[in-house]
Amino acid sequence: MSKQAKQAKSGFALPVAVGALVIVGVLVTAGFYMARQEMRIGVASRNATLAVNIAQSASNRILVSSSTTLSALAIGGVTTLGDTVDEGVSSVEVTRLSNYLYFLDATSTVTEGGALWSGGSRRVGLVARMITANIDPPAALTTQGQLNYGGSAQIHGIDGAPSGDDGGQADWTDVCPSTGLTDKPGILIDDTLHIDWTGNESKIIANMTGTPKYAQDTTITAESLMQFGDLGWDGMVALADKVYFSAPGTIGPIVANGVCNTSVKDNWGAPTDAMSACFNYFPIVYYGGSDLQLTQGVGQGILLVEGDLKVTGGFEFYGPVYVRGTLTTMGSGGHFWGGVTAANVDIEDITVLGDAVITYSSCAVNRALQNNSSLTKIRPITMRSWVDLSGITGG
Repeated sequence: MSKQAKQAKSGFALPVAVGALVIVGVLVTAGFYMARQEMRIGVASRNATLAVNIAQSASNRILVSSSTTLSALAIGGVTTLGDTVDEGVSSVEVTRLSNYLYFLDATSTVTEGGALWSGGSRRVGLVARMITANIDPPAALTTQGQLNYGGSAQIHGIDGAPSGDDGGQADWTDVCPSTGLTDKPGILIDDTLHIDWTGNESKIIANMTGTPKYAQDTTITAESLMQFGDLGWDGMVALADKVYFSAPGTIGPIVANGVCNTSVKDNWGAPTDAMSACFNYFPIVYYGGSDLQLTQGVGQGILLVEGDLKVTGGFEFYGPVYVRGTLTTMGSGGHFWGGVTAANVDIEDITVLGDAVITYSSCAVNRALQNNSSLTKIRPITMRSWVDLSGITGG
């Protein structure tokens, strides 16, 4: 073989080898690229799912932990709450649609994994409904047995907000609905013949309103009056925020550094001051003694009295009152907005005399329920409660 032929043959091998190396390099690079892309797709898919879960869990946690805040939100009102977990952060915008419905718009971002692997973001909408205990007094004053009613006492079954024009100080017209009101009887008793009109009967009845002014229900019993939906008396007592077995001290709101101090036992909220931090604080108060006498102070929530309740001064209470024994109010009397129920277990006289005022108010009842986390919960509706809003832009 000639020298020239040998040189030509050896010159062919090098390009082939170089070409093979280039092809192998391309294949390896493409493999690494495809693997990296697959990994990025996997991470993006995982982060998208994680972001949805973060948004949903943030909404659920806010429903549980901020139920009191959401209950105080006005219809049509909007508030934004944040939530942070190890995997990411969320911002939840809550809109109150009606008395019982809410819409939560939650946007979440995955922060886990640092700058390289984080960044997934999703937006989720959630519809939730308020669930409350079944408490709705059937009248301004509901009782059984003998009722002594007279003097300048007033009993009103016409539904409305405490307005400050009926002897009280509070004006709730800004926080109470003006529609959807339901008037109740002024007095509901097991037998209207048990009502003793002390004084001028026609004048006394003129101080009463309701639909009708008074009515009877022969099925009333002490047990039925102390039933709260699925909760009986003992179940309600178990939820009490304040428990007494002796007379309370000076009842009134306690605010420290702009925060309502709910740990103070005699703090029963601030119904007469809409600017107070305690305006939306509605405790369940239980008195377990035999005879509770109140002469002054102001409170709100739900008042449960195991024995007898006697009010002889200007005590004011906003929310439903339940007395297992008898009710006596006279002199300057007590002022109650919401509804008073006296089971009269021992069938003794119920006495409402003097300048006492008992007014049915669905708003006072509902605010007492909706602003107590033990009685009110906000939970996602049963079916189709959430929707993925990630493709929607512009808010």
